[in-house]
Amino acid sequence: MPFRVRTATASRWWSLHTVFNTHCLCRNLYYSALSKRQFSGNCDDFLQWLERKAACSISSSLFIGNSSYGRSLFASKIIQTGDCILKVPYRVQITADNLLPEIRSLIGEEVGNIAKLATVILIEKKLGQGSEWYPYISCLPQQGELHNTVFWTESELEMIRPSSVYQETIDQKSQIEKDFLAIKHIFECSHQSFGDSTYKDFMHACTLVGSRAWGSTNGLALIPFADFLNHDGVSEAIVMSDDDKQCSEIIADRDYAPGEQVLIRYGKFSNATLMLDFGFTIPYNIYDQVQIQFDIPKHDPLRDMKLELLHQYFIPPPEDMKGLSHPVNSFSIKTS
Repeated sequence: MPFRVRTATASRWWSLHTVFNTHCLCRNLYYSALSKRQFSGNCDDFLQWLERKAACSISSSLFIGNSSYGRSLFASKIIQTGDCILKVPYRVQITADNLLPEIRSLIGEEVGNIAKLATVILIEKKLGQGSEWYPYISCLPQQGELHNTVFWTESELEMIRPSSVYQETIDQKSQIEKDFLAIKHIFECSHQSFGDSTYKDFMHACTLVGSRAWGSTNGLALIPFADFLNHDGVSEAIVMSDDDKQCSEIIADRDYAPGEQVLIRYGKFSNATLMLDFGFTIPYNIYDQVQIQFDIPKHDPLRDMKLELLHQYFIPPPEDMKGLSHPVNSFSIKTS
């Protein structure tokens, strides 16, 4: 699985190394500083634009501002636990269905929804102010403002080689390149739609999707305004899809005072996953784990008993980790 879209159920196991955590901390501070500059512009009209497009109210409880995390959403009035703080109709969410039929027909079945949604972003960016999504597309992080591990240099990646996130970064970059080669001919045939889009542009678009899109019964979707909410690993508030109402909504998990930043949980992610997929880490992450692996010598007189115990108490990896190797002679310890 090259990317994990935001979900409330995924968790990860990682083999961590001290240098990895130190490097992540430095990256996190750098990311926060960039975020402040990136979102210093005026976003006052964004919600009004989205509500006009949706022809309904999105939120009367939140406003856009800046925090130490960068652009954030804050309570505009008293919010109580259980309040619905926003509703974003499916009709103003961006999915692969936004691809023009003539372009969609040229994309093979081997290309996944992340690559398709990245293609939508590239097309809308090419349209500039002529795009119906321009107010949203223009708010997305630009190249050089994302710090996911796929953008790290070789020397930086060497620092995390002891961690399995190193190999997953390599696999992720490989998948992006594979998808790019699969749709490159569309870029060449549809120059008017894509302009001079390059592999670098495509990688950036895929990373935007991988870090911002939400998976639901509605498929993979970018949800404007909802993705302005920052992550808190202990929050119980998540993005939920309501197929009956045809919208995504968020219910407050606690009380908020006016002016207080509102946070949600992207998923039960370790710092390794957060760095890989979102480009930041958080201190005292309760989902951090260390995978311990050891060998049992063949001459060990208790070898058979130890192997039996390992098989008996081995915990299978979560669903989103089934593609990675997890030997039976290993176990995990929470680091927090």
